Parts: sequence; C-alpha cells; structure tokens
Amino acid sequence: MKTSHIWLVAGALALGGLVLQGWGNAEADHPFQDPLGFLGMLLVILPLTLALNVTMRRRRDASGESSPESVEFRAAQQARSQAYVDAVILGAVLFLVLAIVADTLAALTAMAFVALAVGAFWVRYRLALRALGA
Repeated sequence: MKTSHIWLVAGALALGGLVLQGWGNAEADHPFQDPLGFLGMLLVILPLTLALNVTMRRRRDASGESSPESVEFRAAQQARSQAYVDAVILGAVLFLVLAIVADTLAALTAMAFVALAVGAFWVRYRLALRALGA
C-alpha cells in the first residue's frame, strides 16, 4: 500500500474519531464513562500514530539510515543505551522522592518500574547473546 493511501485511511479514521468524540458525553469523569468519546480518541490517536511510524520506517529504509554501518544507526544505538541508564537513574530518584513524600504504594510502584526496566534489559541481553551464539 502506498504511503499516501495509508495517510488517507488514517485521516478518514481520525475524522470519524473526531465525530465520535463530538457525540460523546463531554461531562464524563473518566474515559470509561464515555465509550463513544473513548473510541473516538482511539480512532484519532492509533491510525495517525501507525501512519507516522510506517512513513518514518519507509523513509529510513529508503535513505539507508537503518543499515548497521550508518552513522545515524550507531548514534541512535548510543543514544538508546544512554537513555536507558538515565531512565534507571530517574526511576531510582522517583522511588526515593515518593518514599519520602508519598505513601508506600507509590514508592513500591516506582521501585517496580526500576526493577522491571533492569530486568527487561537483562532478558534482552541474554536473548541477544543466545542469538549471536555466545
């Protein structure tokens, strides 16, 4: 499917989503009290996000930016690894702040985030090693 056709379909779905939001209950306290508004919100967000993702991927593939030898690929990989470290540090700071300021449940939630982030890294690392035969 051509990229322009993807954007036409995404735009039509987003327009339909806006119409559904207009028919929804604007005075609802949360999205689940307004199923039309919630469905409309999804019809705006999801198709446009997917269309943007497909467009970006196609442009990267066409320009060669996604090849492992390109400068852009190496810079993106380095930025991802540094952002991971930042996320773990910020998660630990969030845990400490919530442990002092908020209740125990909030602090445990932040700690669960940090533990899951670190666990996800190690699982992906082991799978990558196994795929490389190490």
